[in-house]
Amino acid sequence: MRQAPPKKNTQKPQPQTMPPQGQNPPPKQEPMRPLQRHRAGLHMATTLSALLSLPSVWPSLKNALPSLSPAPLARLAELSAAHPDLAPYLTREMALRARDFMKGVALYRDHPARRGAETAPVIWRSGSTFFRDYAPDAPNAQPVLVVPSLINRFTILDLQPDHSFIRFLAALGFRPLVVDWDEPTEQEKHFTLGDYVTQRLIPAMNIAASAQPAHIVGYCMGGVLALALAALRPASTRSLTLLATPWDFHAGYDAMGQDGKTLEEKLKFWLSGDDFLPIEIVQGVFTSFQPLHAFRKFSAFTAYDQDSPQATRFVLTEDWLNDGVPLTIPAARECFGDWCTRNMTAKNEWRVDGVVIDPRQVTVPTYVVVPGRDRIVPPQSAMPLAQALPHAMRHEPMMGHIGIMASPSAPYQVWKPLAGWLGSH
Repeated sequence: MRQAPPKKNTQKPQPQTMPPQGQNPPPKQEPMRPLQRHRAGLHMATTLSALLSLPSVWPSLKNALPSLSPAPLARLAELSAAHPDLAPYLTREMALRARDFMKGVALYRDHPARRGAETAPVIWRSGSTFFRDYAPDAPNAQPVLVVPSLINRFTILDLQPDHSFIRFLAALGFRPLVVDWDEPTEQEKHFTLGDYVTQRLIPAMNIAASAQPAHIVGYCMGGVLALALAALRPASTRSLTLLATPWDFHAGYDAMGQDGKTLEEKLKFWLSGDDFLPIEIVQGVFTSFQPLHAFRKFSAFTAYDQDSPQATRFVLTEDWLNDGVPLTIPAARECFGDWCTRNMTAKNEWRVDGVVIDPRQVTVPTYVVVPGRDRIVPPQSAMPLAQALPHAMRHEPMMGHIGIMASPSAPYQVWKPLAGWLGSH
């Protein structure tokens, strides 16, 4: 449910420009946003429905088991043969597992951990898009323009003061400048993906590359937008880095049980509206890709030492996952229609500002990270982009989509090699 609009402000609006050098406002600690942990209820409802419905569908399911081949189903077939009536056993087992899962969700909701990283100063904003400077005292350092996914806030890149990809780059002498997407307003209501590139990223690029060309780093969906930015502004681009970035939306998903080709049809009701695509719907789409992932991770969380760094990192990562940003309807139609259903990116048919975004024409040095255990952007989806870019160096850590930012090994397996490559360019 969207909040009621705030009371009208009678003060004159402040100009949305970069403040004079040396007059950036002091950083403030960012509080937890109010809906983050309440949205965990989505996980609970979806997962409990899957767990508790198994006993009721068992009579029809067991008849189909002999023809099914995946290992877990084959094991169920063996059990069914040995124990013809498994329904009472399944009822008890699912109830026990549901209890563990609910305990994990409760531990997450009540955990005292809060993101302690201070919010970097805003040097420019337009509408609901903020541009943050993580090295305001180093204006002459090599600029790195960081573009996160449009449906997530940037905070996974700055999870904790001692575990932050952005601060890691700043400590090495770069000047990270980070795009902070907030919830779209009426001003962006009719924005397409191309509008976000031309009306938000290009003005940000003009600031980042005002004195020297900038490195561009894009994460996930932000990588596709970053590619478009580099294609439209090659003279301002020193290098391009793409982290877990999808490109061929018809490759790899079927093998993982994901049916991206029909997402547009499934979301037809929502995409026909004229408001925004709620983040709860977007989150539901990704949950459907891995329906039991929430069950596994929250059940495992019950065994964590709740005072450990591991538990804190889990909680802060979940806070980020539950702090998504709604999509405008035009942008959502492109994502789920032009990209997922019609695969216009891989076919070199996707256009921004009338220009076909063809990776073969992007000639700046490029670094592509393709996580080998990525369940959100399968390697088969990301690899064609790495292969199409003419000057791409590929790095394939055996990590997951979020692990390249949130895991304890991310600084060693991903950030350090990337920073070394940036330094050489």
